[in-house]
Amino acid sequence: MNTKKLLWWLLLLFGEVLIISAFILFGGNLSDNILILNIIVSSLVYLLFFGGYRAPWIDLKDKSQKQIGSLGVSWKVIWFYSFFAITALIVCNIALNFPFLVQLIIHGVLLFFLLLGVYLSIQSSDKVKDVYIQETANRSGINEMKTAVRKMKDKMNEVADLPEDFINRINTLEENLRFISPSDNEEAHDLEHSFSQTISDITFSISSFSLNKEAIESNLRKLERIYQNRKQKYSN
Repeated sequence: MNTKKLLWWLLLLFGEVLIISAFILFGGNLSDNILILNIIVSSLVYLLFFGGYRAPWIDLKDKSQKQIGSLGVSWKVIWFYSFFAITALIVCNIALNFPFLVQLIIHGVLLFFLLLGVYLSIQSSDKVKDVYIQETANRSGINEMKTAVRKMKDKMNEVADLPEDFINRINTLEENLRFISPSDNEEAHDLEHSFSQTISDITFSISSFSLNKEAIESNLRKLERIYQNRKQKYSN
């Protein structure tokens, strides 16, 4: 255990000792069960804030950044519960002196809303992660298209005397790929796969360009048609 973590645990323990000591010293007129309930509720509020500020708000290793989706919900829940829990402690024990059973029910209701908020926070976090996964999946085909074009251009650099028109058309295709929007459309994914496959066929043929000129030209026209069709596809 490093020094920073050890200090955190010592501070946590010290704060908890202060809470328990304060209730024991100044809550002498409270019954044992109410005193214990007050200590538990106060400790929970303390741990929510102490643990919330201790935990990292953003995990740099998580590309989905799902914590961001739940961050606002989490802190709203913590503040909501803490405000009403502390208010209940003051009202029930000082202003109105409610019996233990009534206080237990009140804090049980507040705990229910706390747990409900935790559930909604987790739901928000999962939603952000699901959106990230979907967006990544939607972009995967486009990334494969770009990778296939880059590989072909690397191959083109190894082949001498390629026609200028062929080089220009490939450069234009590569430039135009940035205008394609990610899509969750199944037809769009099929076009992306077909584009990458056609690029691979051309890449395989350009080593003997003159012998494969007709096939290359046919595939290049096919490639341009696929690009135009794919450009028109958007998410459903």
